[in-house]
Amino acid sequence: MLEIVLHRPGGWADRASLSRIVELCRAAGAAIDDALCAEQLGIVAGYATDLFSEQAHKKWDRRNVSGADFLRLEIMRALHSVSRRLSEIEAARLGR
Repeated sequence: MLEIVLHRPGGWADRASLSRIVELCRAAGAAIDDALCAEQLGIVAGYATDLFSEQAHKKWDRRNVSGADFLRLEIMRALHSVSRRLSEIEAARLGR
């Protein structure tokens, strides 16, 4: 998902990128039985819906940053949260 967000700037109706992110979020959610991860993956899918739209990204415009860039940053934050949570789960599983 991170590769898509890094290499696809959004700000237009990119159905292929959106479909792929939604598909990956569903697959990850099915593979990971954790409420925090599920919440963050839902955030990723929601932000991606706006990012890869013709107009919805504009509602996220900020004074110094475009809505598309803001959404990309928020998606990256959510993905980082998932990664961090998976590390915590793995550490607990290994008894660290």
